[in-house]
Amino acid sequence: MAARTGSFAPAYGLDDDDALRALIGDAHVVAIGENNHHIAEFSALRDRLLRFLVRDMGFGVLGFESGFVEGALVDDWIHGGPGELADVARDGFTFSLGDSGEMHTMLRWLREHNADGGRVRYAGLDVAASAGSPAPSLHAVRDFLRDTDPPSVSIVDEALAATEPYSAVSSAVSPGRYAALDRPVRDRATAAVSRVLSRLDTLAPRLSGDPVAFAIARHHAIGAVRLDAYLAEVDALMTATASAVSGSSRDTYMAETVRLLRTLHGPDERIVLMMHNGHLQRVPVPLFPGHAAVSAGTHLAAGYGEDYLALAITAGSGSTTGLEPTEGTRLGFTVTEEPLSPPAEGSVEATMAGEPERLLDLRAARRTGGGGPRGIRHATMNSDVEVTEAFDALVYLPYMQVTAFVRAAQ
Repeated sequence: MAARTGSFAPAYGLDDDDALRALIGDAHVVAIGENNHHIAEFSALRDRLLRFLVRDMGFGVLGFESGFVEGALVDDWIHGGPGELADVARDGFTFSLGDSGEMHTMLRWLREHNADGGRVRYAGLDVAASAGSPAPSLHAVRDFLRDTDPPSVSIVDEALAATEPYSAVSSAVSPGRYAALDRPVRDRATAAVSRVLSRLDTLAPRLSGDPVAFAIARHHAIGAVRLDAYLAEVDALMTATASAVSGSSRDTYMAETVRLLRTLHGPDERIVLMMHNGHLQRVPVPLFPGHAAVSAGTHLAAGYGEDYLALAITAGSGSTTGLEPTEGTRLGFTVTEEPLSPPAEGSVEATMAGEPERLLDLRAARRTGGGGPRGIRHATMNSDVEVTEAFDALVYLPYMQVTAFVRAAQ
């Protein structure tokens, strides 16, 4: 029996498997969020939900907000491939998202599950190199063309050279490099990565003898195009030239990756996604007053309707993470621990204050137009969205804290 929470949504305990099963229903694409990365409670809960979805509901693919190129290493490892867990988690995830003990636990379970006869596949969803450089994507295309159309390799080499001026270890560095470039240099890079994708498309009948290999190579090329466009979008935001509602090429690519996974694994396969709440929400995400960006979830909701379910995770109090630019580090930034500010007035966290752990079904309120809280934590800020419009379901936790590797680095 569901309790009513703040009169806006049915609420269940997190141990109510029947409620969770009914909430998921027949959805083939289920996205599990978090209001910030590197939070111990969120990662542990996502691991628990993943195991339930795999073992009890037949989900067979995990897509993660991390580099698509880099993810091949993880998929290989969870199917018995070589390598130490810590090395695979470091190199197979971008933005340091594989560094926590909770993520190690998840990966170890996936490997053990598959060794016992499981069939779970893994894929990164995002652009390469922590959104710092298209080089990994372009090198993957180059490897494909070297075997299928050697004369085309030079086109990839031109793109590698043209994008080198802004390429960096992550998006903590690359936007600054991009901003320092003259317009002709930027345009040269954009044209070069576009030519790579065009080359694959125009030669598709010759190159698609192995349709899976071709589809993956083409997706790498799209990733290079999207990363270049993402840097232009960041520059527009920083120079106050962005439109009121803009695209987010990273989000577009993540949605495109989901579509690719459905093509590769078949429309009947069930996919778990793990992304930030802001990426998975069904409506554009407000970045600051007067501006919003179309999220991956906006694309997925438009394409799949009720076959897509967006589940947010948030918490009332504790600590959260911030990013501090740090020269000379592996990714150009340090993850820091930050105090969590009080919930914003009218937000879902303020509405839920004093409640225990709860799983909320938000769809009923959306169907009836009954309203609900406005605002949800987004990293160290509050995102000004209608919560029942943005998400299908939400897990509220009373407390959150940064994961141990962040605290150890302080």
